[in-house]
Formats: sequence, C-alpha cells, structure tokens
Amino acid sequence: MLVFALGASFAFGQNIELPTEYINNTTLGGINNLPENVQGSPYANEEFVLGKVFAEGQQPYNGLLRFNAYQDGIEMKTDKGVITLLKREYLSAEIGGKLYRIENYKNNGAIRKAYFVEMNKGKARLLFRQHKEFVEERAAISSYSKDQPAKFDDDNSYYIITEGNPGVEVRLRSKDILAALPDHQKEVEDFSKKNKLKMKTEEEVLQVLAYYNSL
Repeated sequence: MLVFALGASFAFGQNIELPTEYINNTTLGGINNLPENVQGSPYANEEFVLGKVFAEGQQPYNGLLRFNAYQDGIEMKTDKGVITLLKREYLSAEIGGKLYRIENYKNNGAIRKAYFVEMNKGKARLLFRQHKEFVEERAAISSYSKDQPAKFDDDNSYYIITEGNPGVEVRLRSKDILAALPDHQKEVEDFSKKNKLKMKTEEEVLQVLAYYNSL
C-alpha cells in the first residue's frame, strides 16, 4: 500500500501516513485565481486543525485538516503541500469536533452528493451543509454608490435524511421537520406539542429526531 507522509508529529511521536488511494490527484483549482481584495474566506475553518480521517475497516488517520466550503473538499496539510481527500462515501473526517460525511441529497429534482456535518445518529439524521458562495465584484452604478469588492457569502442549510432516502432540505421550523418525517408525522407532532418544541433551533430538532428514532 502506498502512503503519503504528513510533515507533523503528534502525541504518539510518529509521522502520520495516509494511503495514496484516498487522495485526490487533481487539484480543486480556482482558489488561486481570486481577486486580491476578495472579502471573507472560502474555508469553514481558515486554519488547519488537528483532526481525523476515517476509512471503513481502518484505524483513524490523524492529520492537519480544514474544510473548503466553497469547493466542497477536505484539505490536509502535509510536508509536500496541501492535498485533498477523495470524495467517497467510505471516507469521512472529523475537523474541530465536527464529523463531515458524504451524503446524497435532493437538488432541483436531481440526486447529488456533498459533504455534510452529521448532527446525530439514527434512522433519521439532521445534517448541516456548510457552503460558501462566491460573489463577483461589482462596479458602482452611480456617483452615490461604491464599488463592491468580490466576497464569499455563507450559504448554509439544513437537511434531514432518513434510511434509504436522499437528504431533503429543511428550514428549522415545525412544518418542514414534520414533512420530512411522514411515516410518524402524527406521533412527532403530538410529542412536539406536549413538550412545547417549536423546532426553531438545532437542539429542539434533535430532541424531536431522538423521539422519532425511538419509535
């Protein structure tokens, strides 16, 4: 098995090695061609932090990781530069305490794949998608306005995914959460009313999903 050595030693005193079959041999591209005055960052976490890469059937690989929310990729800092993890369902990563997984989701009638932060376990899971949108610079349209530099805007969203189905986008509100759980909608609705859960926060939605997963 070929390995790619990371240029850092951690608590157990050994260099970490990541098999080359987990590495994307083509660069993401695009980041280096951005305007110099671009505002914001394409990364969910600008700095590389110690995290773990998980592969099915393997011990976790420790490394310095960050998530590129603009290009939807997990990057790893090595002694040979920055590499990108292959986007495969059997690979996931923990960065800053958040678990990033590849999941299927619905988008304009098509099924697509992307990284999501997994918020809970069970047959119904809440997923958080961290996404950055690049907005081109805009020239002033009159003497009363100013030029608008290029920038990265947050375009985050939530999804609920159930067993055997792609994720569906939801807003944190009872209407969307109930619609995403049609097989036990009445029970979930009664539970939320009894416990005064309006499902407007992550914590309340996770309480509802914990109940749903217990049914």
